[in-house]
Amino acid sequence: MQLDRYGVLEGKPDDTALDTMDEEVRLLGFTTLDAGLTETKLDQLSDLFDRAASTYRVRAAEQGLDLKSIAENDTIRLLPKEEPAFWEIVFNKNLHVLLNKLLGGYYILNQVNGLINRGNGSEYHQSKYHRDLPYQHFTSSRPLAINALFALDPFTLENGATRVIPASHHREAFPPGTLVSRNEKQVTVPRGTFIVLDCMVYHAGSSNRSKRDRRAINHVFTIPLIRQQLHLPSTLGEEVEFTESQRRTLGYGLEEYRSVDEWLASRAGMAS
Repeated sequence: MQLDRYGVLEGKPDDTALDTMDEEVRLLGFTTLDAGLTETKLDQLSDLFDRAASTYRVRAAEQGLDLKSIAENDTIRLLPKEEPAFWEIVFNKNLHVLLNKLLGGYYILNQVNGLINRGNGSEYHQSKYHRDLPYQHFTSSRPLAINALFALDPFTLENGATRVIPASHHREAFPPGTLVSRNEKQVTVPRGTFIVLDCMVYHAGSSNRSKRDRRAINHVFTIPLIRQQLHLPSTLGEEVEFTESQRRTLGYGLEEYRSVDEWLASRAGMAS
């Protein structure tokens, strides 16, 4: 869509829908992206999510862990390890076309966690405004990390859809409360949609006032300079089959060498 204008010497032309989404994230800090999944597939993933949540809780209990007491009751860490079908969401084609635009050709998965925003107004640990690179107060000319929040259930005003402070990734400090209340936006989307955020934009969940839990999957992708929440190559091992491109995205090949001898041995292996 070409807009009338004058006195403008530079600008970016409209191109594909993904190009527009790329610009939305850069300018506003967020966009939405349809994952392209069928209702049948979403129903299957919904059942698998609930099964993963159950087995995750059981295993924690067997280890003597009270997830609620350590504020982990609403999270399934590394969800695809529990149910491998969720790797399909991690490596969603539409998402990675957009990630390539935002982060360049080399980025890694920092974390992938199932999230449960429980119904009936229960306390939700993501309901406070935050950045997904927490405790950081700086701006960057391009994204360093992207959050792709996958809506397994619809995100509605009633069930606690994500709130965003548009363009706050361009400001170092958290903005004044009056400004936030005037400008925050609650992002409602149908199930099967990614809410794609620059990780430096301030955002928060909301209280789920409905009677049903609202489920989502949080994916954070970063430039390789940023360490993973869990070291995925160690956690996943070599047994799971991934393509070379997928292995790179999961952080394989980014070993942290513990000695000069290890470094020299790795260089010798590359040369052979």
